[in-house]
Amino acid sequence: MRQAFQVLRDTRFRTKLFLIAIPVALQNLINFGVSAADTIMVGQLGEVQLSAVAVSNQFSFLYMIISFGVSGGCGVLAAQYWGAGDKARVRQIFAFMYRIMTVVTLLFASLALFIPEHVLGFIIDDAEVIAEGVRYLRIMGISYLFFGFTTATIGVLRSTGVVKIGVMISLNSLVISVVLNYGLIFGNFGLPALGVMGAAIATSIARFLELAVLLVYLLRMDRKIGLRLRDLFRRTEGIAERFLKHSAPVLLNEIGWATGNFFLGVIVGRMGREFVAANSIAMLLNQFVLVVVFGVSSAAATIIGNTIGEGDELRAKRYANGLIAVSVLLGVFSFFLIQAVRLPLINVYDISETAQGYARQITHVLSVSTILHSVVLVAILGILRGGGDTRFTAIVDVASIWVVAPLGAIAGLWLGAPVVVVFLIFRSEDVFKMALIAWRLKCGQWIRDVTKT
Repeated sequence: MRQAFQVLRDTRFRTKLFLIAIPVALQNLINFGVSAADTIMVGQLGEVQLSAVAVSNQFSFLYMIISFGVSGGCGVLAAQYWGAGDKARVRQIFAFMYRIMTVVTLLFASLALFIPEHVLGFIIDDAEVIAEGVRYLRIMGISYLFFGFTTATIGVLRSTGVVKIGVMISLNSLVISVVLNYGLIFGNFGLPALGVMGAAIATSIARFLELAVLLVYLLRMDRKIGLRLRDLFRRTEGIAERFLKHSAPVLLNEIGWATGNFFLGVIVGRMGREFVAANSIAMLLNQFVLVVVFGVSSAAATIIGNTIGEGDELRAKRYANGLIAVSVLLGVFSFFLIQAVRLPLINVYDISETAQGYARQITHVLSVSTILHSVVLVAILGILRGGGDTRFTAIVDVASIWVVAPLGAIAGLWLGAPVVVVFLIFRSEDVFKMALIAWRLKCGQWIRDVTKT
């Protein structure tokens, strides 16, 4: 560990880390502000409305994670090709990514638009919550037509070191979303009071404007990558093969992990609306404390990928040690932060005493588990993926969640275990992951140069 902290003295390492991690963390913080404003405002409507939005967002989260998987998989290729100075290949990767996202987006948007009652009925058995959720999810299906493309584009741009545009877009989205949510949920500014439908409309408008601004920047203003509309229709020679070999595991990783988390959401939903409401508060808090961790993870993937693309594997291993040290410090900081803000946050919501009790219990578990979770995120999403070790990360990530999901179902639905025990089972996956990650990093077999045939 001493050697790991010594890497932090490397000026080149610190510069790269800060130049990417800080803007990405700021963007994540802004995105958190959008989610927090939405959740807190809907929470003022009552427990049913909060649960309806939380359940609907389980499906939205599944779509978001798969979009993240597409961008992460393509980002593995883009980071190393960028390090090798091959811009033409990077443009081909963008074109390939958009083709995949078109298929994914049409699938999820169709489900949300045409059969939202079946989607929600699979997650929760509460007619009142489902009725409210249908009104919300059907409109959110429109936002899918924009949001996935934005997420994937920004993710691949990070692999080339372009991060400022993501911050600018997220900041604009925050302002637009908060203003429209306040107007359309409660009927302010002369707008109709639409409740959960207003929240969905506000989000859809914000997502459309995000993508519009991003495409104008990428196709008309950017001079670094040089992507043009005609590039999207050109042949992507060899990219599909390299994607299947090196990046498809990332996509399959995210699909498997997201599906597992979706079933965790089903377990939560079947245990009652009080647990749904409490869990939504815990996940919002989790998103808040991990904004910097995800920033460091993104920076790690870019730094490691670029370094390997430059052909310096020894330096990549040194950087990996330094990134682990940073993740430990962030995990400890996150523990104290959650303990400081969890009770004031819970008191903001208009929910039952039972739901508040659940929220107090599970946020305490969250604070402790976040220490290990920070290390796991930086290692998997940053170091190992950036190193091209995508098959290993896929196996570890998916296997762990599918061990936890059945155990949670048995404990919560069949044995009637307390909510805090079920939540503790959910968070225990990181123990399994950390043991395998430590072995992988120590043996040094995680570096894969994807630019070589």
